[in-house]
Amino acid sequence: MKKITLLSLLIVLLSACGEKQVMVDNSVSGNITNMNEGDKIYLDYLTPQQLYTKDSATIDENGNYSFAYKVETLGYYRLRINNLNFVNLVLDVGETPVLNGDGNNLMDTYTVEGSIETNRFIKFQKAYKLNTWQQDSIGRVYQANPNDQSLFIQLQQAKFGAIAKMNNTYTTLINENPGSLVSLAAVQQLDPKASPDLYEKVDEALAQTMKDNPWFTDFHRKVESMVNLFVGDPAPEFTLNNIDGNPVALSSLKGKIVLIDFWASWCKPCRAENPNVVKAYNKYKSKGFDVMSVSLDKDKNRWLAAIEQDNLSWKNHVSDLKAWGSVVVPMYGIEGIPFTLLIDKDGIILGKNLRGEDLEKKLAEVFN
Repeated sequence: MKKITLLSLLIVLLSACGEKQVMVDNSVSGNITNMNEGDKIYLDYLTPQQLYTKDSATIDENGNYSFAYKVETLGYYRLRINNLNFVNLVLDVGETPVLNGDGNNLMDTYTVEGSIETNRFIKFQKAYKLNTWQQDSIGRVYQANPNDQSLFIQLQQAKFGAIAKMNNTYTTLINENPGSLVSLAAVQQLDPKASPDLYEKVDEALAQTMKDNPWFTDFHRKVESMVNLFVGDPAPEFTLNNIDGNPVALSSLKGKIVLIDFWASWCKPCRAENPNVVKAYNKYKSKGFDVMSVSLDKDKNRWLAAIEQDNLSWKNHVSDLKAWGSVVVPMYGIEGIPFTLLIDKDGIILGKNLRGEDLEKKLAEVFN
C-alpha cells in the first residue's frame, strides 16, 4: 500500500479530560499537573520539513504555565514536555488557548479552550486512534487463527467497517470547513481514488484561505499530479498479456458491463474480496457482465495458482508481471489494492472501489 500521509509527520494521538485554567492575554497558557516547579515545557511550530521551537515556559508551584510567544502564523503547533510526551494543536493568529492536562500522560488527558480548530483536530485524532486500536485488535485475532479462512473474511469485513466509520468522521470534518488545516489532515487519510471530489474541494478551499502555507503547497502539488478517474469519464485504455502470453485490450470488452479489478496473489484483502467478485460474476454473467482482472504480481506461477485457488473462472486475466512497476499503476494512479472500476458498455466509469454489498447493489441497479 502506498500513501502520502500528514500523520507520519505529526505523529498525532488522542485527548480526553483536563484540570484548572489560567488565562493570560496573547499567549498559550494553562495548568499541567504532576510536574515539578521549574520544569520546562516547549511550544513548537511544525512545517513539512522540520520543527521550530518558538518558546519555552516554566511550570510554577501550582502547575501553571504561560508562553510569551504570540501566535503570529496559522499552522500546526506542538506543546511538548519531551519528545515522547506532547500534543499537536492547530492555532490561528491571535488565539489565546488554555491547555490543561496531566504531565504523566499529556497526550491522553489534555483539553483545550479557545481554539476551535484544535478541538476539531481532537475529533480527527480520536477517530484515528479508535481505528488504530480496532485494527490492532483485528490483527491479534487473525494472528491467533491464521488458517481460519472463514474468520479471515469476517475480520476483513470488520476491518473495512472500522475504516469506513473513521472515514465518515473525516468526511464530516471536511464538509464542515474544507478550507482548514484539520480538513487538510483529514482528506489525506482518504483514498484519493475513492474521494477525488473531497481532494478537489479541500484544494480549492485552501487556495482561498492559505495558498502560501507550506502545508498547502505540498498538498496542491499532490492534487495536481493525481490521476482523477471520475464517474462519467472513460476508463484509460490499456493492453496487457493474458495467462497465455496473448495481448488483450480493455476496449476488446466493449459491449459488456466490466469490473476492472486490480489485485495480486500476495494481497490478502484482494483474496478476501475475490469470493464477492466470483458471486457477482456468476449471478450476472448471463446478462452481459464480465471481469477484467489485472494482476500486480511478479511471479507467474503464484498468479496462476491464486486464480485457480480462488475459482476466478472468467477468462480475462492479464498482467505484465512487473508488480508496482506495471504500466497501469501510473495510468490509473493506483496507490493501493484492491482497486476496482466498474465501466459500462462504452467504457465509461460507473463506479469506483465497489466491494461486497456495494458492488452487488450497483450491479442490481445496472441490470435491473
